[in-house]
Amino acid sequence: MVKKITYCLIALVLTACDMDFIGFIAPTSDTTEQRFEQSLTWNAEHGYTSLNVPIDNYKFYVGTDIHTAISVKNITTLVTALRNDSNAYFGILTGDLVNQKGGFHNLMPALTFNPLTQERNDTLFATLGNHDLYFNQWEDYKSYWGTASYWFEVKTPKYQDLFISLDTGNGTLGGKQLKWLRTILESKRTNYRHCIVYTHTNLFKEEESQFPTSNMTLEETFEITELMSKHHVNLFLQGHDHNREVLRYKDVLYVIVDAMLDDSKAPFYMIATCGETIDYKFIAL
Repeated sequence: MVKKITYCLIALVLTACDMDFIGFIAPTSDTTEQRFEQSLTWNAEHGYTSLNVPIDNYKFYVGTDIHTAISVKNITTLVTALRNDSNAYFGILTGDLVNQKGGFHNLMPALTFNPLTQERNDTLFATLGNHDLYFNQWEDYKSYWGTASYWFEVKTPKYQDLFISLDTGNGTLGGKQLKWLRTILESKRTNYRHCIVYTHTNLFKEEESQFPTSNMTLEETFEITELMSKHHVNLFLQGHDHNREVLRYKDVLYVIVDAMLDDSKAPFYMIATCGETIDYKFIAL
């Protein structure tokens, strides 16, 4: 009887809700497969990025779960630190960039180069999270970033490194994106010194605080981790959980970076250094 009453209450609440609320509790901005196809179309039209950096040991910055509504204090701090760091050449944002409809319009000015406070206009790369899909914000994301599934390379005087962005905004890669990832690793990985993969939804953390996309399914996690190990991926970056986790599984380093939203009790971002190995540290905001 208790279960029947609970289900009835849920049904009544959903029936009474408008479409914006439905969009909040479950991302409605196209399916994973549809977004992946749109990302590939954008990639075909615009190509893939190749960054040239003048040193073999370079740094990049990582931030996640910004959840921008209006305030942009923490992300402005990260971007300014990156662009004033003489050995850092780009940044990566691993999803949940915004927290409400229209959030991208508040976030993006904070990412614009400011010559008064920043020395260089370093590139920022991004992928999306579940919050970036609520209220059909995939359209806003596309208008600024174009793609969520892509790769780019970094060329140094002696080496080159491969970075791969994955769309897990719905808590899954989907069949087409998984096949694409497998093809990229099989065809390209051996050409690069390091391979870094980044996405939003974490693989291992088992908890339900991030409903409805708490973590990947067990079967998909197995498939992805097997691919990462087989192709000697060095670092797999994630967000979503809001709490840091660092673990090594089958010779691959998996890192969940802390949330950096402005009202977090302990916001951090991460700085990684690519040299003979990949080192990292976390910076409090």
